[in-house]
Amino acid sequence: MDRKIQDYYFNIFLNLLRATYMNLEKNWENVARESGLTHAQQHALWILKFLDGLTLEQLGSIALWNKSTTSALVSRLEKKGYIKKDKFLDNSRVIKIHITDQGKSIVEESLATKTAFEFMGIFEHFDNSELESFLKTLHKIADLVGTWNLNDFENFLEISSSKLLKNEQMS
Repeated sequence: MDRKIQDYYFNIFLNLLRATYMNLEKNWENVARESGLTHAQQHALWILKFLDGLTLEQLGSIALWNKSTTSALVSRLEKKGYIKKDKFLDNSRVIKIHITDQGKSIVEESLATKTAFEFMGIFEHFDNSELESFLKTLHKIADLVGTWNLNDFENFLEISSSKLLKNEQMS
């Protein structure tokens, strides 16, 4: 591909992706705020809803956070009573993080608001083939530009998506 054309597409891609991310973050923050959460707290609870009993490192790896960010976030969620930490096999260095019933309740509450419903309804504007093609392309781009090890993230994405699909089909 010609360098000028490559730069042209990259400029559009980078700026559209940034605008999309900034808008997503702002909208998620609004959704979370209605329940007294930050979007990071909501995200951590969402992850634990699907994969309860993660270590600090596993949670950070899935959420793409560093250890200090994850540790501080977990401490704040524990103080609110949304999660609890347990030593794993009496090894004080290995701690498993569990979502509490209160944590499950608050994450469900945050997703049941009108703001969440409207925001999460954006895909109604697309048909399934458009969405599948878009998500496949986005996945490929994430693999190409990423510097994170995405193994835990990929595993979470597969598990959580499968669980969501099964719940939808059972309804």
